[in-house]
Amino acid sequence: MTSASEEVAPTQAGFWRIYEKGVNALAVTLFAAMVIVTAAGVFFRYVLNAALPWAEEADRYLFIWLSFVAAAITMRHQAHIAVDILVRNFKPAARDWAALLSHACILLFVGTVFWASQRVIDVTSDTRTTATDIPMSWVYLAVPVGCALIAIEVLRLATRTVRRMTRSATP
Repeated sequence: MTSASEEVAPTQAGFWRIYEKGVNALAVTLFAAMVIVTAAGVFFRYVLNAALPWAEEADRYLFIWLSFVAAAITMRHQAHIAVDILVRNFKPAARDWAALLSHACILLFVGTVFWASQRVIDVTSDTRTTATDIPMSWVYLAVPVGCALIAIEVLRLATRTVRRMTRSATP
């Protein structure tokens, strides 16, 4: 599968390559931090017999962030679970229109979640986590950030679909 950055002007391709590497690096960093915190928690609990009180909580919050960032990466690669048994039988033009409708529905959903998450962040800005003592709003910030990243990927996919439709319509 070709990357979306391969189908645009060289300057844009460079920008998207950097963007993709940045998001990928964020996911790798979050995952590495989870591995380190988990290993430290296990080591301290079972080898030193002195559990780290913050390890489980930190793992949970890192996992929340990783889930939203990884959802955007998965969207980029069109790897989310999809039931396409009906759409597979469509003609290519109808398949493209169905894809655009799907993209619009996804954008509507992530836009709604993004909007709703703002209230949650406002309400939790004064609440602090128990063990790590960070504002809960930092944890919930994963939701709008993830929604924004997913929306960016959906817009890129929609742009590719429109370009494909334009190319196939041009004689």
